[in-house]
Parts: sequence; structure tokens; C-alpha cells
Amino acid sequence: MITIGISAFSCLVAFVALWRNFRIDSKKDAGQLMEIIVKLETINENVKEVKSDMKDVKSDMDKVKERLIIAEESSKAAHRRIDVLEHVLSKKKEDMA
Repeated sequence: MITIGISAFSCLVAFVALWRNFRIDSKKDAGQLMEIIVKLETINENVKEVKSDMKDVKSDMDKVKERLIIAEESSKAAHRRIDVLEHVLSKKKEDMA
């Protein structure tokens, strides 16, 4: 009879210990899960900021491309005018000689 009582008491103690450990583990898991969720939300916000910044950079690059095209066109026009002036000067030199 004593052995059955000791066995029952041992089982009860083991069950209580397991139940307590399960509760503690559940609380730890919940805390870790909340920490992970907060970190993921922070990462999500940072990704949104990066996307916004990338849109701004793309817009700036488009503006720079437009300005470069205008500058190249202006440069081509200036070279044509210089070529015409060189041609006129060379004809004047030939006429003077």
C-alpha cells in the first residue's frame, strides 16, 4: 500500500512539474513570438522606406536623363555651328591667299 501511495505521489509531482514547465515554456514562447512580430514590423517599415527612396531615386534619374539628352542636343548643335564657322574661316583664308 505504501508503494502505491508513493508511486501515486511521484506521478502527481511529475505531472505538476510537467504542467508548470509547460506553462513557463508557453509564456516564454509567447514573449519570443511578440519579439519576432515587433522585429518583423520594423523590417516591414524599413522595406517600405527603401521602396519609397528607390522611387525617388528613379524619379531623379529620369530627370537627369532628360537633362543629359537636352545637353547632348545642345552640344551637337554647338558643334554644327563650330563646323560651319570653321568652314567659313577656311574659305576666307583661301580667298585671302
